[in-house]
Amino acid sequence: MRQAEKAVVVRELSDEQGLYFLEAEVKGEKLGEITRYEYCRKGHFPDGNKSTGTVIHVVFYEGDTAVGGHNIADFNSETGEWKYTT
Repeated sequence: MRQAEKAVVVRELSDEQGLYFLEAEVKGEKLGEITRYEYCRKGHFPDGNKSTGTVIHVVFYEGDTAVGGHNIADFNSETGEWKYTT
């Protein structure tokens, strides 16, 4: 995830327990290419959204159109460890 080191945070949402959603993006090599990373904590949130697990996703955009994406990691609350996917 070296690319994420160049990411710019575009949205952060917090509640009384702290950060529950983080969205950051990295511009691609071609005009209009964007890679967006999204972190979401497990729980029910003030904006009405909810998440059944703590996860990190990546979504690839060309202009305003999502052209792909996948799950990067899941947090195991029992072990306190992240499980990264390939």
